[in-house]
Amino acid sequence: MNEVYIFNTAKLAVKSIILTASVYPKPGLITPIDSNALDGTEFPNLLDSALSLFQSFINFASAGADTEAVNPEDVFTILRPSIKIGINDSLTATRGKLSMKGHILCMGLLCAAAGRLLAQKRILTHGALTLTASSFARGITSRELWPLTENPMFKVLTSGEKSYVSYGLEGCRGEAEHGYAQTVKAVETLQRLEATQGQLNIREKLTQTLLTIMTENGDTNISGSLGVSELMRVQEEAKKVIEAGGMLTPEGVNSVLEFDRNLRSGGTAPNGSAVILDCAVFITELLKLKMTRSGYEE
Repeated sequence: MNEVYIFNTAKLAVKSIILTASVYPKPGLITPIDSNALDGTEFPNLLDSALSLFQSFINFASAGADTEAVNPEDVFTILRPSIKIGINDSLTATRGKLSMKGHILCMGLLCAAAGRLLAQKRILTHGALTLTASSFARGITSRELWPLTENPMFKVLTSGEKSYVSYGLEGCRGEAEHGYAQTVKAVETLQRLEATQGQLNIREKLTQTLLTIMTENGDTNISGSLGVSELMRVQEEAKKVIEAGGMLTPEGVNSVLEFDRNLRSGGTAPNGSAVILDCAVFITELLKLKMTRSGYEE
């Protein structure tokens, strides 16, 4: 097992969360000057949470490398303890404010995929990463969400679970199981912006990518807390902001800021879209690692 690569994979997962947390504006989401529109979680809480996940991401990547010959569907059982540890570590670090379940699932599986691809000596591409990570999650929706439709009142449901029971939206589980479709689109959007919009800084590129995600993503954090009609409204507003220019024009920037104010006034936080953005940044950063004699290094 290449320890340098495992370490750098986990480090980039943490770095990606911190990098996107630092972006402003992010409609409805945590920034260095704004709290989360829904629950008031602040920037320092997100930093504490991200840093607490480092060991879990190492565990994911190591497990992926150690199980290179194991059937992908069986790997998830091996990864499950790392998910629980990550959630507990985040809750402890933030005194119960953040569980980071979506990040731990989606980014953890990507870390495991990176470890597996390394062990199998396969070329690292965003397609190989997402398809490998997705192979670990086969059946997760039917195992964890479908039983709730038969007896939804036997437990207190999360926003994601409420969205599945009420609207059939699968959230982060569906994103992982179905090949990270929204994440791949976000990676391609970010790469396109890097290639064609050299005048934009990384903050502006990430905000523009987030807006693109919000136009299509079935964000279960929004639908679970405020209903599917609010989700549809947010998707349409995001489309209008992009049509106005988004972060590419002065007029568009004003539209982004107005969109942000509207979401905050209504307590709307697209946390599910934030998970996808973070995963897209992680994949983009991971693909930049260079192979040296000691392994993949930055």
